[in-house]
Amino acid sequence: MSKMEPTNELSDLQKEIEVCNSFFAFVEKLFTYNMKDIEELNIQSVFEMIRIVLQSVKNNHCTLMLALNKVEHTDEKYICSHTVRTVIISLIIGNELKLPNHKLIELGTAALLHDIGMFSIPQDLYLNSRSLSEDERRIIFNHPLHGYKLLDTHNLSSSIKLAILEHHEREDGTGYPRKLPGEKISQYGKIIAVACSFDAVSSERTYKESVDFHTGLIEILKKKMKYYNAAVQALVNTLSIYPIGLYVLLSNEKKAQVVDVDPFDPRFPVVQVIDKNSPNKINVYQHTFKEGLYIVRPLSKEELKELKEMLDHQ
Repeated sequence: MSKMEPTNELSDLQKEIEVCNSFFAFVEKLFTYNMKDIEELNIQSVFEMIRIVLQSVKNNHCTLMLALNKVEHTDEKYICSHTVRTVIISLIIGNELKLPNHKLIELGTAALLHDIGMFSIPQDLYLNSRSLSEDERRIIFNHPLHGYKLLDTHNLSSSIKLAILEHHEREDGTGYPRKLPGEKISQYGKIIAVACSFDAVSSERTYKESVDFHTGLIEILKKKMKYYNAAVQALVNTLSIYPIGLYVLLSNEKKAQVVDVDPFDPRFPVVQVIDKNSPNKINVYQHTFKEGLYIVRPLSKEELKELKEMLDHQ
């Protein structure tokens, strides 16, 4: 379990918020300008940005996830915000799986470019809440192939390009575009599939409300036969069943935020208790246990709204 010192939390958190904001601005600029002429895509700048994000993952992925929860973006910029979250989650999984640095850079690059094929598709098809026709769904299902072809002329490893092509394939062969069975899907493709799906089920879209990371993770676990056990297990080990940043109700009826994980038992993370009677509303860090203080459930949206209003007026 990583060490987190309460006295350093604010400065460390602010630093990681700046990393997330800088990363989002980089992705937004990259996609805004380079998609007009894919040949001008500066791959070296992508590698450099991934190295910066990877360092934050290695320093303390818990604080980085807390920072990521505080960065809000509009649905109109969904691909940019989805890309940022998918990269960070992919790198967290890859780091937990002990991939060497050069492979983590490749993985992060593939995650950053995984949805580049979406820019060949009219926004109406993925930002609209209406039902899609079979022809429109077929267009969406081809975006990994579009991305692969767009990057074919660039000096990227085959591992990166294959991951972009395969990030919607599934273990049971029900994915797209090639319906590959699990043994034929690349490791990067499997990791990005889990990260991408985890973000997709937990993010707000025009056609659905957001859910908390705990609910999103449970949704992934329910579909584990379609995904990849090693990547899903790494996600659970690093984010816990109650992921970092989640606000929860404790067994003593106090509210708290999950701030760290126990890799030996993802069910019982470290929480920071919120006490309305405390001068700064924040109390001590406490480890949850099966026999003792434990998490009852995530806060409801109404409880979360009330809590945030209280914290904003501290």
